[in-house]
Amino acid sequence: MTLRVLWLSLAGAALIGAAWFASHRFSRIEPTAPAVSRAVFRRPPPYKPPTPPFSDAQLQQFLNDARKAEAISDPLQRCLAYPNPPGLDWSSAATSAYCRYQLDPAVKQEEAFQLIRTGHADELDRRFAEIMHEPHTRPDEQDVLDRTFNIDFAKGSDTVRGLMDAWKRQSPNSPFALAASGMAYVAMAQQARGSEYAANTAQSSFDSMERLVQRARADLDAAVKLDPQVTPAYGAMIYAAALTSDGNYALSAARRGLAVEPASYMIYTRLVWMAQPKWDGNVPLMRRFIAGAQRHAKDNPLLLLLLSENTGGEQSVEDTPCMPESQYDLYKNLFAEPGRTGMLVSAGWSARHCNRTDLSVVFRSELLRFDPSKIDRRQERVFDLVSLGQPEWALSEGNALVALAPQDESSYEARGVAYETMGQADHAIEDYEQALRVNPDDTWNLIELGNLYVSAKHDWDKGWAIAEHLLQTHPEEQRGWLLRARIQREQPRAGLDQTVSDFIARFGNGPDQQIWIMQMKPQPQLTHAAANGHG
Repeated sequence: MTLRVLWLSLAGAALIGAAWFASHRFSRIEPTAPAVSRAVFRRPPPYKPPTPPFSDAQLQQFLNDARKAEAISDPLQRCLAYPNPPGLDWSSAATSAYCRYQLDPAVKQEEAFQLIRTGHADELDRRFAEIMHEPHTRPDEQDVLDRTFNIDFAKGSDTVRGLMDAWKRQSPNSPFALAASGMAYVAMAQQARGSEYAANTAQSSFDSMERLVQRARADLDAAVKLDPQVTPAYGAMIYAAALTSDGNYALSAARRGLAVEPASYMIYTRLVWMAQPKWDGNVPLMRRFIAGAQRHAKDNPLLLLLLSENTGGEQSVEDTPCMPESQYDLYKNLFAEPGRTGMLVSAGWSARHCNRTDLSVVFRSELLRFDPSKIDRRQERVFDLVSLGQPEWALSEGNALVALAPQDESSYEARGVAYETMGQADHAIEDYEQALRVNPDDTWNLIELGNLYVSAKHDWDKGWAIAEHLLQTHPEEQRGWLLRARIQREQPRAGLDQTVSDFIARFGNGPDQQIWIMQMKPQPQLTHAAANGHG
């Protein structure tokens, strides 16, 4: 069953589907060419650059407030204290609800695991039964069972898998144990599938995913058969259905889940995610799901987060053109309300790709507000902080990242950039060298270290060794050729003309290569008169 049929079944709106089909079909008919107007053509108005979404002062205030909030140790309180993006007025109800959805389980994971380890799974079942049947009247109390299961059990690790099996052995008739086990199986299936497109995914990965999805479905189906009120199971069913493109199963899960909880964020967000064009859905279908969710936003402000996906979800954000108008519209319109963490990841990538450091730092900071576990995005943000004149904060972040991820070369690179910006070349070199010990083939780090050897230490031999290594292992990397030419020009060292000639032989000398060639060639010397101010 297609996703379009899924929507029509959920909404009971056959006329809407028929109208869409007709408009889609008739849009393929070539329209009759309109008569050419005889009106006098007027010169278009002069181009006016778009107004930025916030001022420099607003950005600096945001950065100051964000840094203060990030000093709060408790993740939930940090999230609640975090500033909204400059120039935007996010709903306080939505941000508070999302902070709790991401960071505030009703039963902490370690507490749940300890009850299972010590043979007290019956107590865990009792706690969840109380949570499920408690009335939740405050906006940020919505989806409390869903968020607890999502935070505690939607993990694909061996540790979680073993504990879920132990829980089922202790409580074989517990719908909560079965739902949690099913969620863990779905997470394992996603890990087995990987994040690559189907063409780049091995068949063995699909086979493993299928086996795990079948186990997940068995547990999830058993959970809702025992108790249809266990809402986390329905969201996990839709996720499992998306992995295997099973629209019938998604339809059944959505119908039953929305009958229990019409304002379920987990169900609606999974439906919208499944309907993305990159998963063979389409934007009109996504918008219908989002519109259906907004009818319940007064009862569950989490549903406001779906508004940021109206143009097609994550891929549409990543495909945003690198034009100021497009980037500003993305910021002001698409993110007028908070977006899911996945959307914020895509927005941060798009802004960085378009060299919009100001937008990038905002998107990545808001992502870390809701999900501080994103170490890779935190590493990337250090480069934004350096570019925006925040080297001390960048260094503080670098120190924290090295402590959190000492086996990740990107942590040392991030701190090295902060040191380099602050003029502490020796510390920067130490970090870049440590990053190379972790990953000797990191081309960015090799080039940065080579340039630092040359510019700060005038250690021509070390710089030359890196340049030669790059040309042998990564001759396609233009910056390696530039490093080699720089040493030949500035030391000086013989062979500059040959380096330029070899570069042109490999890359050509077209307009797109001229910026490289001009940097490699000898720089014209000032005449004596010009040097003395008489030229």
